[in-house]
Amino acid sequence: MPAGSDLLERHLPVLRYDSQGSFMADSPAVLTNRAAADGDPANALKRADGAVVADAAGSGRRPTLDLGFLGWPHYGDDTPAARSDFLDAEGRDYVLQAREMHRPPFADRVHGRAVEAGDGGWWLQYWFFYLYNNKAFLGFGLHEGDWEMVQVRIDGDGEPASMAFAQHDHGQRCRWELVEKRGQRPLVYVARGSQASYPFAGRHRAPVVPDHADGRGPEVSPALEPIGREDPEWIAWPGRWGSSKARNLAESNSPRGPAHQDKWSHPKTFHLECDEVDPVRMAPDPLPPGPREPGITVRREGDRAVIAYRFPAARGRPVAAQLIVTLDSPEDELPPATEAGQVEQSAGEFEHPLPLEDGPYEVRVSAADEQGNVSDPVVAELA
Repeated sequence: MPAGSDLLERHLPVLRYDSQGSFMADSPAVLTNRAAADGDPANALKRADGAVVADAAGSGRRPTLDLGFLGWPHYGDDTPAARSDFLDAEGRDYVLQAREMHRPPFADRVHGRAVEAGDGGWWLQYWFFYLYNNKAFLGFGLHEGDWEMVQVRIDGDGEPASMAFAQHDHGQRCRWELVEKRGQRPLVYVARGSQASYPFAGRHRAPVVPDHADGRGPEVSPALEPIGREDPEWIAWPGRWGSSKARNLAESNSPRGPAHQDKWSHPKTFHLECDEVDPVRMAPDPLPPGPREPGITVRREGDRAVIAYRFPAARGRPVAAQLIVTLDSPEDELPPATEAGQVEQSAGEFEHPLPLEDGPYEVRVSAADEQGNVSDPVVAELA
């Protein structure tokens, strides 16, 4: 029977991103360690009343914030920690922040832990951190910080039996033979914006609006950061990974860390409560169609991309409410930069806020209706 650490390496997931997703699974240090340039406020650890405990820039007046500073029941400087404390990403340009911090030693990381099961097998859990959740770009479920996970069930003979994929407050599971793989490593399809994990590419039913996980974005083999018997101090920290507070049922609070979620303490219960999926025996009902794809032309104006769009007559299809525009350079390994704007007329122009570098970009544009149904993207090259 292989050891848990060997099994974690053997079955480390390969992530397939959506072609219009902007956030990748990185170290949670992308939130704690970001110190903005040009004198802007640095990301900070705060009390419930907004008082700053530490920030990523540090100073003579307060300690420097990083992952190692977090802990329970005290912080790295022996200051008492509180469950109501939270991390705050200063500024709200999350797409640009994610690109800024997607670099060594933070980029493409997954935290794995092996939990012994009662029959001699294992639960292999893989936890992913994303800087932001911008579900469907329509204002649903927006929150700083996003912890997602998948887990593999290893039976008493040391062989994978099934796999579960966390999605919002629930999840799906399927037999191991149905999971798409690279050798013995499962593929995980990451949904655009929500970062929910799926076993198969496509549009998926989800709370409020559908999830989109086309799998046409980058395929990434993340580095494994094992969590063993001596957990890092930040695992025990009970505060929130972000400053977001839900204002209505469509929004969410920033999450607490993995060790403060039920899936961590009860992997078997989570597994059993997931919906079983089998695309051969249980084809899902089709989702409603999205708007028609727009016709587009693209051009540079200074260091910005301008996208001119025109929608054909709807003819029985829903009317577009938002334009979703992605810029992606083939010459770097940064996440795609996706922004959205309201559609008020059948034709118009959209200026993407990403500052352009020299070199080519691929521009992907799709449209969403008011229910979150999204068209397929159209693609154009920007020289």
